[in-house]
Amino acid sequence: MSNDFLDSRKKAKFQHECARHLLHVTYPMVKDPKLLMGVVNNLVISFEHAIDAILAYERQLHLIPIYGSTFQSKLHTFQRKSVKRNKIDPRHISLLLDLKQLQEMHKNCPVEFQRGNRLILATKEYKMQSLSMDKLQKWLYQTKDFLDKTDDILHLAIEKHKN
Repeated sequence: MSNDFLDSRKKAKFQHECARHLLHVTYPMVKDPKLLMGVVNNLVISFEHAIDAILAYERQLHLIPIYGSTFQSKLHTFQRKSVKRNKIDPRHISLLLDLKQLQEMHKNCPVEFQRGNRLILATKEYKMQSLSMDKLQKWLYQTKDFLDKTDDILHLAIEKHKN
């Protein structure tokens, strides 16, 4: 239990690095906009692991009660107990929810096509969502900000683990 949050932190950083690599190395070489959804998926996983790290750390300190293992349960506990105490920008949570919604849209959308360097997802109701390198670059930086905030929250444990 004591190193669960460090493992989750490491996984969050790894997934963020995978997203960065996909966006900055693989995508420019291959030029296939379908890779952009891979970036979104890696960002979501990175967010989830970062939230797991904070929750596990705060659980170890007895700052939060026992929480469920589902994403919804973790997010609910995180929003109720951790966000305000740690002064986490609500835009990070909004971004995560937007990315999760985008994943769901991608999973259920009957039509997906490329237009230039963008991937366009369309629902049955003709609601469209466009993914571009610029948009994903912005999300990548916002996710990095959240990971930096996670490190700030866990800094004492990280320092203790280094020694």
